[in-house]
Order: sequence, then C-alpha cells, then structure tokens
Amino acid sequence: MNIELKNVTHKYGSYVAINDLTTTFNEASISMILGPNGCGKTTLLKYLINHCEEYGNSMAYVPQETTGSLNTTVRDVLSLGRYNKSKFYIRETAEDKRIIDEVIAEFGLEDFLSRNVDTLSAGEKQRVFIARAIIQDADWTLLDEPTANLDVKYADKLMRIIKDHRSRGKSFVIVIHDINLASLHADNILLMKSGVKIASGAPSEALTLTSLKSAYDIDFISADIEGHKVFINSVGN
Repeated sequence: MNIELKNVTHKYGSYVAINDLTTTFNEASISMILGPNGCGKTTLLKYLINHCEEYGNSMAYVPQETTGSLNTTVRDVLSLGRYNKSKFYIRETAEDKRIIDEVIAEFGLEDFLSRNVDTLSAGEKQRVFIARAIIQDADWTLLDEPTANLDVKYADKLMRIIKDHRSRGKSFVIVIHDINLASLHADNILLMKSGVKIASGAPSEALTLTSLKSAYDIDFISADIEGHKVFINSVGN
C-alpha cells in the first residue's frame, strides 16, 4: 500500500525538523528525497521507520554511515537479513539460502564472503549493508545516501538492482544528493528545504530551474543530453 503523510510535523526540542509535510510515497516505485543539508531528509526516513506499523508495511533501513565494530564475516552479516524476532533461533532455511545467494550474485559479493566486515572499505561496507537490506525482502527499503561511498560503476549497478526489485513489486525511499541521478532513476521526487516540501511528483515535474533555486538558493542551468535533462549549478559561471 502507498504511504500517505498528512500534515506531519516533527521536532527536536524547539527545533522543527519537519514542518506540516503532506506527501505520498507510492508502492512499487522508487521515491527519492532531495534537498540541502539539514532540510529534514534523514529525519523523514527515521519518521517512516518509527511509524511503519501505522502504514501496515515492513521496512528495511540502511543509514548513510555504519559505525562500531562487527568482527564477523560478510556472509554472517548478510544472513542476519533473514532473521527477525520470531525466527532468530531457527536455522537458515533453503528459502533463506536461495534469497541470500541471489542477492550475493546481484551485488557481486562472492569474493567478500569470508572477509571480516571491519576490514572492508567504506564503499564495500555500504554494498554489504544495502545487500542485507534487500535480503530482508521487506515491502519498503529506505536508503540514506546509498551512493555516497560508491564509485560510478557500482552506483549504476546499485540503481539497476533497485529497479529490478521495484519491477518485482518492492518499494524504495532513497535520500540522495545527486540531482541528476535522481532525475534519471526516480519514479517520484520529494524536494525539501528547512523541513518543508518545495516540490513533489515525477522528475520532470519536481525538478525545475525554479524549484531547484528555491531549495538550494543558487541558480541552475539545464541541458537535454540524449533525451535526458541534466542540471548544473551556475555558481562561478
């Protein structure tokens, strides 16, 4: 089912992180949230997780950064994606193994399985934890800056994986800073500033020179390249 937010306000003390936000995240789609630092993007993801029972949806969440020492293998971390409170002490089933092996192949993690997670680079860890979220097979997967530590090759690969799972009926909400990546891959966009919605809708509707200037307080120029609109900020030009 879709997630419909109506007049949501969220505060940290007297600080208003989300202010009277009304928007809809459509199921079986890729929704991306954009906006300047501190505009409420991550707060909104955490709000969705904390209220997931209200929407009747299961959710998996991957923060932008993972901290702390795990001291365990990549394969063991991936296996945790198949365990919830009700089956934590049950052995991995044949179905569990099938799903885990499929995602390992999708993400190209075969050579990492015996490595200790703590020895991985930031980008490698990010791939592992996103893969674990996909293994959870939740209705919704929420990702905070999933391409931040990935090179161009793996950022593109990740988006292809996400689109493949979207085609199977899975839903994604992704916080991202790359306007052009969002323009290319999102089904729907929420553009925010200071906890307020600036624009929303399909990329062609939400991403305009006017809305981007309103959100980022700088001018942009756009160009059509092979049928795809690209945005470049004009600072210094």
